[in-house]
Amino acid sequence: MKAIRHHIHGSLFVEEGQTALLLKNASPDDKGIDSLYLRYAFTVKGTEERILPAFVLDDWGTEIKGLDLYQWVDEYGNQFPRAELFGFNLYGQEMQCFLRELELYSRLFCYAYPHHNTPLSEGVLLDTVWLPDDTVQQPTKIKRPASIRPPLPSIQASWWRVNPQVDRDQN
Repeated sequence: MKAIRHHIHGSLFVEEGQTALLLKNASPDDKGIDSLYLRYAFTVKGTEERILPAFVLDDWGTEIKGLDLYQWVDEYGNQFPRAELFGFNLYGQEMQCFLRELELYSRLFCYAYPHHNTPLSEGVLLDTVWLPDDTVQQPTKIKRPASIRPPLPSIQASWWRVNPQVDRDQN
């Protein structure tokens, strides 16, 4: 069993305890020097513990895997409260819970990893996503883009258009 991961191309910037992702390609065809891996965590009600999914078993034993799991939970989570989510906590320990135990209306937490085999405990929580745009001179806050495939637009982060050529220290 492995936690679901989303391969992207991008760069991470950490400043004053905040982490930003400069998203270059949300659906690359191959690995590259700028490959990163994202994992999305649900929140467990009451404990506020985060769970990184591996798969869901619905009421009839059907397994839902991969990034499509997030869309399935969004669409059917309330209809299948007894469906079970199997995954890991942020320390890599296996967990399972019923979907009724999750905060289904909360945005997902997103953790970035430099390699596909980086331990779960070494993920960096994203606070901001920057979309490169050569036409903007100043960073511009935007709404979550509809053009990017879920679950990435469903994370707890702010979204900005930034000019990747502009020196960030000038702001």
